[in-house]
Amino acid sequence: MRLIVLTLAGAGVLAACGAAGPAATTAPANGGGGSSGTTISTGNTSLGTVLTDSKGFTLYYFLPEKNSTVGACTGGCLTVWPPVVVTGTPTAGSGATGTLGTVPITFNGAAATEVTYNGWPLHTYASDTAAGQTGGNGVMGQWFAAMPGTTSTSTGTTTGSTATPTPKVGGYGY
Repeated sequence: MRLIVLTLAGAGVLAACGAAGPAATTAPANGGGGSSGTTISTGNTSLGTVLTDSKGFTLYYFLPEKNSTVGACTGGCLTVWPPVVVTGTPTAGSGATGTLGTVPITFNGAAATEVTYNGWPLHTYASDTAAGQTGGNGVMGQWFAAMPGTTSTSTGTTTGSTATPTPKVGGYGY
């Protein structure tokens, strides 16, 4: 009975985070996890230009984490949506014109530093298995591919180097 309760509780955590992929116990090979001096770049996808990690994997943001609010994605959520963590200072590659920063988090039971872009903590998606994939975009209406130089405001979309990404949903029936 205890195993059933724990299994259901774990499934609830993943569902709350918009998990639609396999859970992992460590950071997947798609770019999640730690790296010294992580470079945030851009790449072209079916959604247009998105932020990418050093391996070309699409980076995502989670709406409840706006303005570096950490704690919205924890535990099982972080296994499906691994944070982009860094041990040094993140750097901006070509096209990543926004402001890079960091926030402290706990990842895999240890203190870590997550990279932010214009205040949004960045994540990869465990189900993206190749550079350029955007399978996490629009999941549960909460996860979106991070795009450089745009922001969603109450008055519409603006552009500029200090803006934040805009949710852009395409091709997923949302």
